[in-house]
Amino acid sequence: MKTLSLLSTRMYCAVAARRQKGATMVEYVLLAALIGVAVAVILNTLGVEMDARFDFICEKVKGTACAGA
Repeated sequence: MKTLSLLSTRMYCAVAARRQKGATMVEYVLLAALIGVAVAVILNTLGVEMDARFDFICEKVKGTACAGA
C-alpha cells in the first residue's frame, strides 16, 4: 500500500511539474510578444523623427523642400 501511495505522489508531482512548465512557456511567449511590440513602437517613432531630421538638413543644404527626394 505504501508503494501505491508513493507512486501516486510521484505521478501527481510529475503532472504538476508539466503544468508548471507549460505555464512558464506561455509567460515567456507573452513576454517576448510584449518586447516585440515595444521595439516596433520605438523603432517606428525613431524612424519618423530621423526622417524629419534628414528633411530639415536637406532643406538647409539645398535651400528648398526635399520631401520625397
